[in-house]
Amino acid sequence: MIVAFESHGGRLEPFDDGHIPETFGCISEEDVPRIVRYDSSTANKTDVHIYDGVLDSNHACMLYNVTSGGRATLDAQADVRGESPWGTYVTIKEAMDWIEWKKVTSDCSMECNNNCYEAYLMHWKQKITNFCKWRQQNEKKTATDEKKEEQTTTSSSSEAIAVDIDSIRHLLAVEAVAQFFLETIPNQSGTITVASNSNVSPTEQLYQLPQFLQQTHGVAVWALSSQPGHSVLYHIDYAELLRYEYNVTVPPLWAGTIQCSALWNEQAQANKGRFMKGGEFCVNTRGLDHYAEHGYKGTLSGDVSGGWKRIDVTSIYGVHLDEATEWVTIPYAFNRGIVHRGDLPHLSAPVEHIEECSSQVSRVIVGFNVFGHDVGELVSKAPEHSRAFRRKVKLYRATMTNGNNASKDPTKDNQSNLSKGGMYISQIRKNKALTKLLVLAKREKVKEELRRNQEQLSYRIWQRLLQHQRLDSKPLTVSDIVEEFGRADAWPNLNDVHVHLHHVISSVKGREDLHPTRCFHDDTKGIAGVSGARYMLVPVLDEHERGGMIPLSTQLVLVLSNQELPTLKIAR
Repeated sequence: MIVAFESHGGRLEPFDDGHIPETFGCISEEDVPRIVRYDSSTANKTDVHIYDGVLDSNHACMLYNVTSGGRATLDAQADVRGESPWGTYVTIKEAMDWIEWKKVTSDCSMECNNNCYEAYLMHWKQKITNFCKWRQQNEKKTATDEKKEEQTTTSSSSEAIAVDIDSIRHLLAVEAVAQFFLETIPNQSGTITVASNSNVSPTEQLYQLPQFLQQTHGVAVWALSSQPGHSVLYHIDYAELLRYEYNVTVPPLWAGTIQCSALWNEQAQANKGRFMKGGEFCVNTRGLDHYAEHGYKGTLSGDVSGGWKRIDVTSIYGVHLDEATEWVTIPYAFNRGIVHRGDLPHLSAPVEHIEECSSQVSRVIVGFNVFGHDVGELVSKAPEHSRAFRRKVKLYRATMTNGNNASKDPTKDNQSNLSKGGMYISQIRKNKALTKLLVLAKREKVKEELRRNQEQLSYRIWQRLLQHQRLDSKPLTVSDIVEEFGRADAWPNLNDVHVHLHHVISSVKGREDLHPTRCFHDDTKGIAGVSGARYMLVPVLDEHERGGMIPLSTQLVLVLSNQELPTLKIAR
């Protein structure tokens, strides 16, 4: 697995939590479990922030209904139950678009002050239709006449968007991410802030918005519904599909939940809603050190609760910090949001009892995992609990053979007919659709790995150039870079580095919007001397050198992006 973790503040290191994904039935030396640790501004934050009344109560009710199977649209004939749990992915751009749309809309009727849920549904359907039309218009401002015809067709389909279960869930998630992570958290410290061994002030926000926007690619959103007797065992959140594919644990930058059932604990029984015993959210502030002792679902210690014990509490909010074990216990409460650093281990305690009622009520939790630019795009393709994720898992399981069935192969030649860790080769060959799917998957995987390799090579070259910029006034040449990074027995060889550098340099046209990740680089750590400076890579070419590959003798100069380009010949 090659992902540019280092360029995003992460480092990959061995880490065994006792869990072996089913796709790794036999672990080789190359497949040892690993984890990504992020050396970012969140590294020293072990506080847990709690926000009561984080969403509009009707918004929380809609999230409950689209998860538990209740009615969540204006159309009574629409089947919105779908499957549960469910998952989706919200990019930061989508959430920012939501906020921008709210600012620019001039429709005063978009504000609904009616507490009636049915009235809220009607208002929400119109609101979301207008938002989708606004986004489509913004994205297609420069469309050709031919594209405009497609736009008209697409716009008309947005009228029906609020009766599609996947669209409803996704748009509810967009609104929740925008309100919770972009509007509430950067501006409030939370109703309660619990900090263990921390110098953080109780009034300090968990993060600042500019920092969050710079680090974050998007948010994986999931939801699940639980009945009495159910619980979520001790674990840390991570990018599930990457664990399946590479046995690498990539925790989110931040993790959070919103509790969406009209249920309350005994400390808050004066509030409206049904009584529930149990179902607390519990998080340990020791982080990965604690997780290393107990492992995935307590595999290493044998304790599926990771040492957590239910304790009688007397706090007005029922929140309890056990200073000896560093467990924070937070009772369930309707519309309560909880956020903490992404690598803190946590669990949901068993639901012991829900007050009897005429209709079945479940405990619904909507979860949020914030991912950075290193893995966000990968996670977005198949976020946990989404249909895409389940399809991929189903495919992986279909290509694995149950050892108990191996002897049933009619050829009775198991060793020659079994692919490595997979199904019978004869079975694959007979299934043309599966064969084609596997070939396409392999091709996409190779392309993705090459892209990550190239991104990592660009990062390493930039680090070398910045270091040289500070220490030596004589420019490096293309030959210096090729010889330093070219490898004899693996990618990239000398030619690979030469071609890669040529493409990086030939993208320089004096415009930052062409290839911002290639020809521009932010020196966030001040390696070249100025922290936060943005540099552009410019080659010094002889005026007689035209066309072809950039010569090895070409000198490489770094120029601050806010300065005018020197009079140099640029590689084409």
